[in-house]
Amino acid sequence: MGSQDSPSSASPSVRPAAGPSSVLGESLRTRFVSVPRPDALIAAAEAHRLTPMKAMALRAMRGVANHYDASAWLDAYRLVLLDTAGFDRLLPREPRRTLLDVVAGTGEVHAELARLFESSVATETSEGTARRAREKGIDCRTIDLGRVPWPDGARFDAVALLNVIDRADRPLTLLDRAAQLLAPGGHLVLATPLPIRAHVHRAGGTADPDEWLGVEGDDFESALSCLVEAVLAKRGWALVRWTRTPYVSSGDPRAARYELDDAILVLSRR
Repeated sequence: MGSQDSPSSASPSVRPAAGPSSVLGESLRTRFVSVPRPDALIAAAEAHRLTPMKAMALRAMRGVANHYDASAWLDAYRLVLLDTAGFDRLLPREPRRTLLDVVAGTGEVHAELARLFESSVATETSEGTARRAREKGIDCRTIDLGRVPWPDGARFDAVALLNVIDRADRPLTLLDRAAQLLAPGGHLVLATPLPIRAHVHRAGGTADPDEWLGVEGDDFESALSCLVEAVLAKRGWALVRWTRTPYVSSGDPRAARYELDDAILVLSRR
């Protein structure tokens, strides 16, 4: 399973629509929440743009090392989803005691979300990435929840899977594991680019995931409908709220930043 991915294969500037499309069904349209772009964080990510020398080193390292370890060793990317105010607008007010952020990357997005909770813990599958997160003061455990269960009986008010299921070996297992780890009344916070182009990074390239997520559709609206109605509902998840926002990565010599078109869903158990 992979870490939060850099959206470096996306177009340099992909701005989603301001509101929900009329193509979507009523249930999706009525649960949409408008959230402003985190422009200050995006500007900071652009300032972290890779130099030509660092971009060359990263390409060389990816030939022999895992994409995420190589990126972490070089401190290659800054990732932006929402700022704390945006997450605050999207998430229900209660409960907000404990957060588990699954595959949290080097922690930029986690830091914005975690401010809303009394305590938080993150996981990573890449030791290099987990080390970067710990350097920022994040309690980050190196564990692959797609393959092994959480080691104790803890339950969390929120479990986050932010830009993970499209890069995970076992995305369906992760969804089921999140259900097991939620406290009563808790929420899953799920973000993914749409349409989904599932793959898993290996040293030297990519591969197909072990589990097929089953999200079909060649555009944002059809993929979102399939994800909510055909995949999540069948696994016991009910949509509470959602928004559409760019998932931004700092750029390289070709572009100041890269963006993917993300849906962020807040879900509860049926």
